[in-house]
Amino acid sequence: MEFDVLYLADLRFPGGTSTSLKYDLRACKQAGLKAGIIPLCSPFFSRNRTLNASVLAEIRATGTVIVPQNERPRSRVALLYHPTLLDKRVQCRTRFDADACYLVVHQTIRNRDGQRAFPADHWSALISDWYGHSLKLLPVSEIVREDLVVNGLSHAVHQGSWANLIDLADYPEKQSREPKSPLVIGRHSRPSADKWPSLSVATTCYPQSTDFAFRMMGVPQSFVDQFEDLPSNWQVLPFSKGPISGFLQGLDIYSYFHSKALIEAFGYCVLEALATGLPCVVPRYMETSFSDACLYAEPDEAPLVYEQLRTDPQLYETTSRKARTFVEERFGLDQFTAKFEKIAAPSVAALPAPKTRRPAPAPVVLTITSNGVGLGHLSRQLAIARAIGPSANVVFFSLSEAIEIARSMGYLAEFRPFRQRLELDFKAWNSYFFQELREALSHYKPCLTLFDGNLPYAGFVDAVESYGRATSVWIRRGLWRTPQPNSISREGFFDAIIEPGELCAPLDEGYSRPNPNSVTRVDPVLMTPRDQLFDRTTARRALNLPDDAILCLVQLGSEANFDMSLPRARLLEFLDRHPQVIAVDVRSPLHFEEYADFHERLVMRKVYPLGQYLKAFDFAVCAAGYNTFHENIAAALPSIFIPNSNPIMDVQEARAEYGARAGWNLTSPAEDPYAIGDHLVQMLDPDFRQSLARSCLRKSGWWNGAQQTAHLLQAVAQLPANPLEER
Repeated sequence: MEFDVLYLADLRFPGGTSTSLKYDLRACKQAGLKAGIIPLCSPFFSRNRTLNASVLAEIRATGTVIVPQNERPRSRVALLYHPTLLDKRVQCRTRFDADACYLVVHQTIRNRDGQRAFPADHWSALISDWYGHSLKLLPVSEIVREDLVVNGLSHAVHQGSWANLIDLADYPEKQSREPKSPLVIGRHSRPSADKWPSLSVATTCYPQSTDFAFRMMGVPQSFVDQFEDLPSNWQVLPFSKGPISGFLQGLDIYSYFHSKALIEAFGYCVLEALATGLPCVVPRYMETSFSDACLYAEPDEAPLVYEQLRTDPQLYETTSRKARTFVEERFGLDQFTAKFEKIAAPSVAALPAPKTRRPAPAPVVLTITSNGVGLGHLSRQLAIARAIGPSANVVFFSLSEAIEIARSMGYLAEFRPFRQRLELDFKAWNSYFFQELREALSHYKPCLTLFDGNLPYAGFVDAVESYGRATSVWIRRGLWRTPQPNSISREGFFDAIIEPGELCAPLDEGYSRPNPNSVTRVDPVLMTPRDQLFDRTTARRALNLPDDAILCLVQLGSEANFDMSLPRARLLEFLDRHPQVIAVDVRSPLHFEEYADFHERLVMRKVYPLGQYLKAFDFAVCAAGYNTFHENIAAALPSIFIPNSNPIMDVQEARAEYGARAGWNLTSPAEDPYAIGDHLVQMLDPDFRQSLARSCLRKSGWWNGAQQTAHLLQAVAQLPANPLEER
């Protein structure tokens, strides 16, 4: 792999660092240069902090390559993209060759109180010993350059800089420049305490006045809690991870003041406001970054500046136009080529060809699934394994009795029994599982362990921690019925936590997400993609079912922990009265014993995965398990969902009820024979079934969870991209 620019970057930064990286990647592509990324983990964040969705989207949009662990790339320039990444606690799992290597310094070493933001004493030794380069520093601004000189690093500071860029197309120019009363003055930032001034300073620079209305986005709760009552002209908004341009369009003036200790290395929030064409009122030291594009004041002087802008339309107009022009000339994406050429080594094409290396073996992903009472955990892992693709070797290490499914699909798979089968208590079984899994880890040498289950077993956690050479990711379904503190307490053992999406998410009590910064949600994960469903005729012929009958799919779960005998009895009565209907009881491979048909029009089929055949059926009677519910809705199959309400299960009642209120399905409790009977009769009406199907089809764009998960794993664990994926 050869690149022009190789970014060694943490993809989890929530603010300006990630925004700067996003626009770097976009500008690099527009300049005709090739960029690669080696993900690193800054000690600044907790282990399982979520990746920045905006950066991931930009990586996909620009075709930027996330370098797999088993590749050794070569680049003209390598950039360690934050000072906290040159730290003894940071591990780079991928070796690389670069003609020039720099540390991009995004913040000052010390704040105004003299406190260090990060250690810099060992920078020279670390970059020399670990990366084979002498220390060269690229400041993002003159503010940072001055700080580096003051801290004795002038010898390493490159004459060039790595200024932040911005795409003005993402920040439409504010059209109306007519100051109005009250003036809407705003600011935004991460909800960090140092981004906000003290209470007394805040009420000075954002005063109570009928002439001004203040909109503040990203206010930390600790700041709000200091007020008995917020000033009546303040509007406090939560921090947004989405586009900020809409918020900025609603302002007349941008005003940014912060704590006395903080030094803004650059001030990306100010750059965004300037790009929108807003007059900006900021502290005087920021003139080093923004020249005459801003208006500068002390906090107690800021209200006088607001008043000048309110009463002097010409001043307002001039300041606004100057703001946008300044950004366009100094920080537009077209500036990337110039800043790159100042620091770049000669073109890769002009250098000697690298020595031929033996291709590295494909990385191994070890998936661990709990036993469960059905096939949900195993099915999700199979769907994700398919999305990962053939460039990685996926090995299944499962507690599911249905592990043979994975083998039949071509995967290497091992089965280990759960404690009940071995008649062991939890402590003894966890000791056994630790030994078995630890041996498997040593044998397969995975770069990623992927656990799917509600509770990470102690034996699993201990084995993976003992192995110590694999990224660990937890796939866990949401819609928890009650808080589960034991599960939450084990989040810290994972590098990422991914929650497959729920169509009924608004009814989720959120017990699985006490810390939103540690859980990433994706679309629902489907075993069978919607575009791979057989049509009606093909599906019926494949299942050996008649073309002319009304077919009812029956899937009421394993019934290992819930009694579905009453719904089955009502279904048989329904079949007695309606000879045009055939019910097809689809059993999973977990049901090894054969059942004799006990009704002439109730037939049994053993099918996996069922999703491909769903269009064979006119309607369904099913439990409201995660996989069944989402696959039926995705296939627009009219369904009667009968929830399994066992206390150990997820809240299937909420799932089924939400779908009924949305018009996707019908639902009934298992103990209500009258509702079940009425719903079965309703399903005889083809117009009614069609109305349910139409409602389901409106949920488009929600079915890409497996692929989204694979993309996240690619970033978290540096897996190679799936070569079979359509670009």
